[in-house]
Amino acid sequence: MTRETEAFTEIHPGRYWHALDDGRVRCDLCPRLCTLHEGQRGLCFVRACHQGRIVLTTYGRSSGFCVDPIEKKPLNHFLPGTPVLSFGTAGCNLACKFCQNWDISKAREFHRLTDSASPGRIARAAVETGSRSVAFTYNDPVIFLEYAVDVAKACHAKGIKCVAVTAGYIEPGPRAEFFAHMDAANVDLKCFTDDFYRRLCSGRLQPVLDTLKYLKHKTEVWFETTTLLIPGENDSDDEL
Repeated sequence: MTRETEAFTEIHPGRYWHALDDGRVRCDLCPRLCTLHEGQRGLCFVRACHQGRIVLTTYGRSSGFCVDPIEKKPLNHFLPGTPVLSFGTAGCNLACKFCQNWDISKAREFHRLTDSASPGRIARAAVETGSRSVAFTYNDPVIFLEYAVDVAKACHAKGIKCVAVTAGYIEPGPRAEFFAHMDAANVDLKCFTDDFYRRLCSGRLQPVLDTLKYLKHKTEVWFETTTLLIPGENDSDDEL
């Protein structure tokens, strides 16, 4: 978690947290379970403690939009050959040393985020661009769950599907709510060893496996997995 305190000018009430006896609050969204004093942000940098509660500081703000082929997410067997409206915000709850979108996922200056990305506007933009779906991508959408869920509701009202591009690092309670509003997902399975997750991602493998099992056995969400191979780290014969 970050140590500095600050005033938050744009906030949205967060879910999945509880107050501790020592005056701090604990964020229960992801396995990090960040415990925060007033004014502190979690490792994701977008969930913070404000007036004794967890708030989301990037609701309604985007780092940019792009119309992509759905295969770029990548999803090869969900609405193949169709366009998808892609967008993200800032921040991430992992700290991968090989992150390809580090300038977004670890952004600390929110001036790069636009101020005109309400759920309704995103749904309308998808219709106007002929996109069959909207993808939450560039950074992990689980950290802006409240925003992603509202966007998904607005999109579904217009017949637009929703796609999550995620590392699957989320606790069971919020996981159920989040994926209840998703039609498809690409889960970034970094590797098959806990050592890799701890050394290179500052995370753990088991919560990701739990998410994959949940998607398979408890939902109707279409999902595919992606693994970025790093020579000498996760490309051994045993792991592959």
